[in-house]
Amino acid sequence: MSTDPELVLYAEPTWTSPWVLHALVALEEKGLPYRTEVVPVPVAEPLRAEWLRRGVLAKVPMLVHGEFWLSESLAISEYVAETFPSTQGFPRLFPADLRDRGRARQLMGLLRTTMFALREARPTSTVFGRPVKTPLTDKAHADASELVRVAGQLLAHGKPALFGAWCIADVDLSLALMRLVANDDPLPAQLADYAHAQWQRPSIRKFLSNVPTQRL
Repeated sequence: MSTDPELVLYAEPTWTSPWVLHALVALEEKGLPYRTEVVPVPVAEPLRAEWLRRGVLAKVPMLVHGEFWLSESLAISEYVAETFPSTQGFPRLFPADLRDRGRARQLMGLLRTTMFALREARPTSTVFGRPVKTPLTDKAHADASELVRVAGQLLAHGKPALFGAWCIADVDLSLALMRLVANDDPLPAQLADYAHAQWQRPSIRKFLSNVPTQRL
């Protein structure tokens, strides 16, 4: 199984982006050889102009596969999943069952497009670095309650992963829950245990090894 041409993942220097985490885990879980390049964000000229020309968007994470440049974390994991499919012996990133796959995409879309108050009050810098002591705002508390409701419903089966077998959506959900865990916010024990267990996966530990201020 050849993976040429070389895969390159561009990351930001603080290693606190949940979307870089998602993309790196996708590569790790597939067992693909790749290298990382760190670039300051926002991407400065003239590099930004090159990225816009090659990848349409000048955003991190950016995956380079030969002449193909791609940003947006979910687009990256979808591309990796289909370029290196399970039919060729590569591990799965998305559930095999079509309905589970749809639910995984639904969840990942939710975590990317909502809960902005929680993300502002509990940024990923508090997950990978120092927690904050300030209480949640009313809006952030409402977001946290919705996160707990969604996670509790999806994990009500009591299994260690969303759909029995691990999938890439488990990374995004565990990161979202870690916003609460790392800051000692209230969280049902089952959900905290799930997040901690996910955080021990070798692919996530690989990401954490890059974080200058990691605490988990």
